[in-house]
Amino acid sequence: MSDISEVLRFLVTARAKGGCEYCLLPAEGQVGCFPVDHILPRTAGGSSELENLALACPHCNAHKWSHTQGFDDETGTVVPLFHPRRHLWADHFAWADDPAFHILGLDPIGRATVARLQMNHPDLIVARRLLAALEMFPPAVDPT
Repeated sequence: MSDISEVLRFLVTARAKGGCEYCLLPAEGQVGCFPVDHILPRTAGGSSELENLALACPHCNAHKWSHTQGFDDETGTVVPLFHPRRHLWADHFAWADDPAFHILGLDPIGRATVARLQMNHPDLIVARRLLAALEMFPPAVDPT
């Protein structure tokens, strides 16, 4: 049983504008419900308060699991993962032109998050292509 109330889920979803706060996949048109992620996992002392919650697609949520760090291949270091409440998406990620629909990590945090969450998994690329054909993707990235 979840400790996330319906009101809290509504607030998290509204703040996320109905999409995954990691890979930006929209929840609209998806088969499954997007889980609410504890950015700092409960197992590490994270609370179920709004500031520690993010909307995540099932794929990102499953790969993030209880991780808060990832490995950046370019620098050879372990770094914190992207934190949707503290970081701006556009500071750490960009959309690749080639290959299309891939997310580029712009810095160690971005690269480690892309790798840990497997944000360019072939299934996600297919979903992004289909959503783009329906003019539902990519979402606008708010730079603020």
